[in-house]
Amino acid sequence: MLNEYRKYLVKNGFAVIVNGRNSTCYDYCRALKRVAKIENLTIEKLAENISDICPLYQRGGPKQILGAGMSRSIRSSLVQLRKMMLESQVA
Repeated sequence: MLNEYRKYLVKNGFAVIVNGRNSTCYDYCRALKRVAKIENLTIEKLAENISDICPLYQRGGPKQILGAGMSRSIRSSLVQLRKMMLESQVA
């Protein structure tokens, strides 16, 4: 699942390496792993339930402080996963 997500991010223009250092794709995958751990879910279950979980970490949600963690990578990674899942349902 994380490989598919990483490919989706790259396809949509997110950087893999900048100045020889891991970049956005790495941060977003790491953020998803953190949310999965917090929610006590596998990445696959997180993806299945992303429409319910994503709003919890956004501004105004009950977990907004956690969502702001990792320089807001958590919040942004959940939004991108939600977009990926929505696009896969349409296709």
